[in-house]
Amino acid sequence: MVEELYDILFAGKTLPDEDPLEVRRKVGALFKAEGEALDRLFSGTSVRVKAGVDQDTAIKYRVAFRNAGALVEIQPSNQTDPVSQTLALLPPNTGSLIDCAPSVEALPLPDISDYALSPEGATLDETLPVSPPAIDTSELSLGPVDSGSLEEFHNSAEPASIPDTLHLKLG
Repeated sequence: MVEELYDILFAGKTLPDEDPLEVRRKVGALFKAEGEALDRLFSGTSVRVKAGVDQDTAIKYRVAFRNAGALVEIQPSNQTDPVSQTLALLPPNTGSLIDCAPSVEALPLPDISDYALSPEGATLDETLPVSPPAIDTSELSLGPVDSGSLEEFHNSAEPASIPDTLHLKLG
């Protein structure tokens, strides 16, 4: 597979809210350019800054220009194979990312030909219900409302006595 190559074009465009003189200084520092070379970069017509670079390099150029406050245009290079010449980059913020999605092969469907649905209202779980245990509550009774307390059920434990340690010595 032939790797797609790109050209970096610059037409002197700056980001909104950026000082054009400061952007010009920063771009000049990027290319160590001044005077006539810098005037040609900011002439308003597209100037090819770099030709035939791979995608990673093109992204690095875009980031460097953006950090300087300038905008570049990245186009497919004329040095690529004829098949890829029919492709073109879309303008920013257009198009769909569906082309970037990885292709996924569907798994084969399982064989469910021997399954059948039960009729409506049919009992699906045929296990016998568990009967509740028989608890004799005949000797229990209720007292009047607000009578009695639970203090009778409170067990107060006697505190344990502290052993005599006077005969022990530290060595």
